[in-house]
Amino acid sequence: MKYGSFINNGLEYKITNPQPPRDWFNMLWNPTYLASVGQNLNGFSLYQNEAGVLTNLFGKQDDRSAPRHIYIRDNETKEVWSVSPKTTGVELDNYSCTHGLGYTTLESKKNGIKVTFQIFVPRKEAGEIWSLNVLNESSRPRDISVFSVAKVILDGVNLTYGYNSAVDGYHDTEKQRLFFRNRSVSVMTEKYRAFTYTDVPFDHFDISRDVFLGHSLSFEMPECIVKGQLSDSDASTEYMVSALQHNLNLDDGAEQRINIVMGIVFDEAEADEFTALYANSERIDAELETIKKQNIARLGLSELNTPDADFNNLFNVWMKHQLHLMADWARFYFKGYRDTLQDAAGVTIIDPDRALKMLEKALENQKNSGFCPRAFRVSSMEVAAADKHYSDSPSWISHATYSILRETGDLSMLDRVVAYSDSGEDTIWNHNLKALDFLWNDRGEHGLALIRHGDWNDLMDRVGAEGKGEGVWMSIALAKALKVVEEIARWKGDTKIATQCAERYHEIKANILKYGWDEDHFIYAYTDAGNKVGDNASEEGQVFINPQSWAVLAGIIDAEKYEDIMKKVEPMVDTPVGPVHNWPPFTKYNKDIGSITGIPQGNFTNGNVYCHAASFKIAADYAAGRNDKAFETFKRILPSEEKSEPYAQPNSYVGPSALRKDRHVSDDPWRTGTVAWNMLNCFDNLLGFKRTLKGVTIQPQIPSFWNTVSYKRVFRGTTFNVTIKRGDIQKVLVDGKEQTDGFIEVPESGLIKKEIAIDFQIGKSNTN
Repeated sequence: MKYGSFINNGLEYKITNPQPPRDWFNMLWNPTYLASVGQNLNGFSLYQNEAGVLTNLFGKQDDRSAPRHIYIRDNETKEVWSVSPKTTGVELDNYSCTHGLGYTTLESKKNGIKVTFQIFVPRKEAGEIWSLNVLNESSRPRDISVFSVAKVILDGVNLTYGYNSAVDGYHDTEKQRLFFRNRSVSVMTEKYRAFTYTDVPFDHFDISRDVFLGHSLSFEMPECIVKGQLSDSDASTEYMVSALQHNLNLDDGAEQRINIVMGIVFDEAEADEFTALYANSERIDAELETIKKQNIARLGLSELNTPDADFNNLFNVWMKHQLHLMADWARFYFKGYRDTLQDAAGVTIIDPDRALKMLEKALENQKNSGFCPRAFRVSSMEVAAADKHYSDSPSWISHATYSILRETGDLSMLDRVVAYSDSGEDTIWNHNLKALDFLWNDRGEHGLALIRHGDWNDLMDRVGAEGKGEGVWMSIALAKALKVVEEIARWKGDTKIATQCAERYHEIKANILKYGWDEDHFIYAYTDAGNKVGDNASEEGQVFINPQSWAVLAGIIDAEKYEDIMKKVEPMVDTPVGPVHNWPPFTKYNKDIGSITGIPQGNFTNGNVYCHAASFKIAADYAAGRNDKAFETFKRILPSEEKSEPYAQPNSYVGPSALRKDRHVSDDPWRTGTVAWNMLNCFDNLLGFKRTLKGVTIQPQIPSFWNTVSYKRVFRGTTFNVTIKRGDIQKVLVDGKEQTDGFIEVPESGLIKKEIAIDFQIGKSNTN
C-alpha cells in the first residue's frame, strides 16, 4: 500500500493515507525548543537550555496519543470532526499531511469545509506557532465552531511527586491569552510557565482538563465540544488543557484565518514579548518563509544524482536535515559523549565550523586525566549512565578530529586551547593524546582494554563492572584510534608520538589476535570472572557484528580474512532490514553480562537491527571492497514506508526473533548516530570522495548495477563536479586531462579555481 511520496524536489513528503504502519513524525526545532509532530498531530515538545532539558510543554516521547487537536463542529447539524482523523475517528472527504523542512501542514475537507493547519517552530523562541485557515466551499452560509486544543503538562519530563498540587492556569481575555504555571518550589527559578495566544479573540476557553473532557474523559469526543460550548474554566491543582473556541459564520467562499502561539516562558512579561513578535499573520508568514530559506541553505551545495530517486532525496535533503537535528539536540534528553563526537564527524561534510564547535564542546567535558563521561548536559533528567565509566568515550575524540582535519586541511586547529571539566586546559592535540593514554593505561590481564560499565553497547553493563572484564571490540576501537592519531602525528611531523602510537598499535593488535579470536570470528569480551562473551561455546550471543566489522576498519585483519568471517556471520545476522546486532539473542538474564540479557529478544541491541552497528558494517564492507554487499545493507537500513518514516533514518528495527507481531519496523525515529555514518558512507565510500589532509582522491565504490552517477561536492571552497561511468578500462579525467590516480591536491586555503570537472570511468575489472 502506498502512503505518500516525496514532492517538491524532495523537500517535502506528502502523506495521503492517515494510517501508515505507525505514526510518521516530523521534527521542528530551534536551539531551545523541539516539537515532534505526526500526521495525526501527535508527538511531544521539549524545552532545553544550555544545562539540559528542563521541561516539556506537552506530550511524551513514548506516548502515542496526540497532545494537539483541532475539532470542527457544524452548529446546524451538530456534527463534529477533526482535522486529523485519528482524533475523532470520523472519516474525512479529503486528507493530506505534508512534512517539510521546519514545518508540517495538514489539509482536510469534510462537508464542504476545508481546513488547512500549519505548525512550525520559530528560529529563536521556545514555542510553536499554529495557523488555521477555514474555508467554506459548500455553496451556502455555514455556522462553524473551531476548537484548538492541547494537553499542557509542564512536568519537567519526569512527572514529580505531588505534581498536581503545584500547577494552575488562568485566562486573560484582554490579552487573548491563557497562562499556565508549574509553581513547584524546585522549579521557581526556571522556565516552567507557558502561554497560549490567539490573534483572533476567542469566544470561549477551558483550562481544566476534567471540565473540558466531561464525563467522557476522552479526547475523541469531549463533552464540551459535543455540546458546542466550552465552559470557560480556569484550573488549579489539576491536569490542564489549552482549549480555545472560535465561532465562525462563513458565507459561501469565505475563509477565516486563526493564528495560535504557544510558548514556554519564565513569566508573563516574557509571554508579552513573545506574543508581540508574532501578533499577526504578516509576521508569522515572514518568519516561516525565513525558516524555509534557512533550512534549504543549511543543506549546503553538495548534491548527488544516482539511479535511485529515493536515495537522492534522502541524501540531498533529509539526511542533512536530520544531521543538523542531531547537532542541535543530540539524542533529545541528554548529550552523549560518543554521540556528539560521531555526529561531529558527519557534520564536517555540511558544516565543518559547526563540527569543530561540537568537538570543542565534548572536550570541555573531558577530565584532565583523559577520562570522558558517558554523557553531559543531563541536569534535568537522571541518566544513570552519565557518571559511570563507559570505556569507549575517549576513543571517539580522534574520530571527530580526523574527520575535521581531512575536511579542512587545517592543522592549526590542533593548537586551539580547550579547558578540561575539572582543572586546567590544553590544546586539542593534547586532549587527543590524553584520551589515548587513558585508554592505554586502562587495560586488563590479557593486555586488552577494560570494558568497565560498558562500551559502545551500553547494555553490556555488568561485563566489567568490577574492573576486570575486558572488551575485544573496545580494544579494536583503541587500535583504530591509535592508527588515526599516528597518521595525524605524521602530518604534524611529531615522530615521537607517531612511533609510540605505532608500537602500541602492534602490541594491542597482537593481543586482539591472540585473545580475541575464536576459530572463525572475534569474540566480544571477557567478563570479570574471565568468561568469554560471544564465542562459539556461547548458547546465546554467540556472534556480535561490531568486533568483526571494526577488525577490518582498524586493520587488524585484511579483506580476505574479513570475507572468511562473513561466510559464517552473515547467514546468522542478515535480515530484510539489515544485520542484527548479535545472534542468537539472549532469552535468559545473565548477571555477569548485564542488561542486554534482560531485554526482550529482538529489541534494542539484543537481536535487533541496530542501524548504527549496521552502518559500521557498511563501512567495513566498503573497506574490504565488497561494494555490492555494502550497498545492499545500506538500502536495507535506510527508511522506507513499509517500516518507518520514509524521510528519516531510524535508530533500529525490531529483529526477527521478537515476540511482537510487527517485526522489521522501527519504533525510534530520527534520533540516531546512524545518520552521521550514513553521510560518511555515502560521500566518502559510495561516491568515493576520499578526503585527505593534502586534498582528495576520487575512488568511487558504486554497486555493479549502477552504470552512471554524478554528484557535486563543495570542498575547501571549490565545487567538484564528478561524473562516474562504466567503461572498458579505468580512467580519470580532471578538467579533460587524464590522471593516473584520481588525486587532486587542495591546500587548506583552497584552490584558485572554484569549479573542477572530474570524469571517472570504472573499468570492467571493478564490478563487485
